[in-house]
Amino acid sequence: MITILPAEGDRLASFRREYGEEAELLVMQERGVEYGTAGVRIRRSVLEILSFDVSASEEIERRFFADSLLRAAASLAANRGAYRLSCALEPWKDFLKGEGFCEKEGQFVLPTENIVKICKD
Repeated sequence: MITILPAEGDRLASFRREYGEEAELLVMQERGVEYGTAGVRIRRSVLEILSFDVSASEEIERRFFADSLLRAAASLAANRGAYRLSCALEPWKDFLKGEGFCEKEGQFVLPTENIVKICKD
């Protein structure tokens, strides 16, 4: 079963040295094989995607892994009160646009609720 969980220990510490103490690193893996990571942080109610990496040999698999990581990041955003996702990673431009992100001032942005259903009491 594929899991997407926050990194811990030395790996998280190394990531935070590069991106700051509030940064989180989500790791996608199955049976010890890593398929991708998404580095994120929340600032001013916006989840910033700092890094995004997917390992797959076929495009369909790559897109599935990337979509799954994006949804995990959006879920984290919703759980922490971030109303918007933002990413400036140019190599992911086509993927992000395909997921509904709009380009605005050098960033690709998307309301969190476009990916995650936010329940209201």
